[in-house]
Amino acid sequence: MRHRLVSVKIGSHSLTVVRERTRQVGELFGLETLQRTRLVTAVSEIARNTAQYAGEGTLTFLFDTQSLHCGGQSLVAEIVDKGPGIPNLQLVSQGMQQDQALSGVTGIVGARRLVDHMALRTPEGGGTIVTIEMALPRSLKMLTVQEITSRIDELVSRKPRSAMEELEQQNREMLHALEETRRKHLVLQQADLRKNEFLAILAHELRNPLATLNMTLAILRRKANITPEELVQRSEVMTRQIVHLVRLVDDLTDVTRVDKGKVELQEAPVELNSLVKDALEMTAAAIDARQHAVAFHPSQEDLWVHGDASRLLQVIGNVLHNAAKYTPDHGRIEVRLRTIGTKALIEIKDNGAGIDAEMLPQVFGMFVQARTRSTDEQAGLGVGLTLADRLVRDHGGTIAVTSEGLGRGSEFTITLPMLRQANQASQASA
Repeated sequence: MRHRLVSVKIGSHSLTVVRERTRQVGELFGLETLQRTRLVTAVSEIARNTAQYAGEGTLTFLFDTQSLHCGGQSLVAEIVDKGPGIPNLQLVSQGMQQDQALSGVTGIVGARRLVDHMALRTPEGGGTIVTIEMALPRSLKMLTVQEITSRIDELVSRKPRSAMEELEQQNREMLHALEETRRKHLVLQQADLRKNEFLAILAHELRNPLATLNMTLAILRRKANITPEELVQRSEVMTRQIVHLVRLVDDLTDVTRVDKGKVELQEAPVELNSLVKDALEMTAAAIDARQHAVAFHPSQEDLWVHGDASRLLQVIGNVLHNAAKYTPDHGRIEVRLRTIGTKALIEIKDNGAGIDAEMLPQVFGMFVQARTRSTDEQAGLGVGLTLADRLVRDHGGTIAVTSEGLGRGSEFTITLPMLRQANQASQASA
């Protein structure tokens, strides 16, 4: 459903007002800074064309509660004029026709690239209608009719800026857009580098078990008189490699599903002291293989949270596995549960390889691998922490890591909101 917000007359002397109104609408309805800059630029470019080729027109802003094109809430800007229209409209809008007489109209192509959706049409009576849509951030809650009305009232009451103030604002937006573009360029470069490193690790991790499977099968084919004992031994080797391959694929599948929001949590009251004990039992083989000493400090009281027990167990298990992998033999792992206000904390500390300061902000990112690799031949792909981060956030909590540097260990802290009524939670789980 679309709600009309405000209209602005377009003319050669009103382009400053058009830019200002577009910015105000974007601010009031929650567009991010770079989104606002893109919308303002696109709308002002279309308005400039309207003033230049049609003389005048009308800009109307609307709020769409369920856009067909954007898949959610969106801002709509509709520019209507009674001018001569645009010959070969579709070709011009796609940049496929360069007409010197209509050179300014080709700015439509640039405007189209700035927004999430743009449509052009020429009514039978002449003129042009351009409809622009910009999707609101997914994190914003759905606005009620009352909230939309309140924002319309605020728009009407806002005073226009002077031309100098508008110019200053344009400069600030341009500087911010350039800085944001530069930052995103660097992020993309780093992501591409991490992706390449990840693919190299993935190839290595897949090659090892596949090579072992291939070699074992070759031995079985060549040996005519294989003994039952040797057959059992070879079967166990193949089973271990297949289990490892399945774990690699499961890790990748889980991260992808959680990242796309396709995992449905089976939530119920969960007691964390018991859950951590289960996680320690689940990871005992990995810990014992390195002969680590484990110190477990449960909370003196039950810590109840609302969540999916199997997924939270997976989170804690991933962190414990990570501690076991990156801690040298005969290391120490300490697990402590405590509370701060209404939050429950699970702290997992080790005296292992540690993390350098440069890597700390990237630990939970996809395609990120610590520079100090584990000596475990089946260390996995390093997506366990990415999965843990996604799942904890889905439970309304946070996971953080600290380290004093390489060789000085790491400490992971999982924070979850506690249930207010512990007695009710205990009864519900009984």
